[in-house]
Amino acid sequence: MIYGSRSAYAAEVAEIVWRLGWEILMMVDNLPDGPIASTVAPVLRPSDLTAEQLRLPVIIPLLTPGFRLHLVEEARARGFTSFPTVVDPTAVVARSAALGEGTVVNAGVVIGAAAKLGRFVHVNRSASIAHDVVVDDLVSIGPGSVLSGFVRVRSGAFVGSGAVAAPSVVVGPNVTVGAGSVLARDVPGETVVAGNPARVIRQGVPGYNGVGVPIPEI
Repeated sequence: MIYGSRSAYAAEVAEIVWRLGWEILMMVDNLPDGPIASTVAPVLRPSDLTAEQLRLPVIIPLLTPGFRLHLVEEARARGFTSFPTVVDPTAVVARSAALGEGTVVNAGVVIGAAAKLGRFVHVNRSASIAHDVVVDDLVSIGPGSVLSGFVRVRSGAFVGSGAVAAPSVVVGPNVTVGAGSVLARDVPGETVVAGNPARVIRQGVPGYNGVGVPIPEI
């Protein structure tokens, strides 16, 4: 099941599921003016879900980390308990890597040795995550981006398409990294950075699309 059927990323998640040979039995439209039909699967309102349906595995497709957290909490409150890790069959994941609950890995991704991805992380097409990288919960990694060895990405960060982080760089919580940026040094939390080399262009921004996640203690 996909929860959040009107997300722009829902169709992409559906493609991953189909490539895995799984079936999408239904989708949930959580917005109040729904449900709106989808070509992927039948769409229900949250209030229409049965006890049997609440036992199904559910995927949260939202790209914005803060919105993704909101839907995770909403789905749990509805009674969902199974949030599978979903890895496209074309991805290459090192045997020593670890991926958390609810994480979604798209086509062509490479994840290196001893990398650790937290819960509800989204890694988009053809991204490269090197050895010993740590990606905390609720991070979004854009298509074609590169995280070099020993990089740390804190909770709620959004790394734009084609961005590159040099070895051992720390990307702070709720950071937004512009597409194509090159991160040569640590990035402070709740900032927007862009450019080559990347520089801070806005401060005090709570997260991508203005919505962040709670910052856990280190």
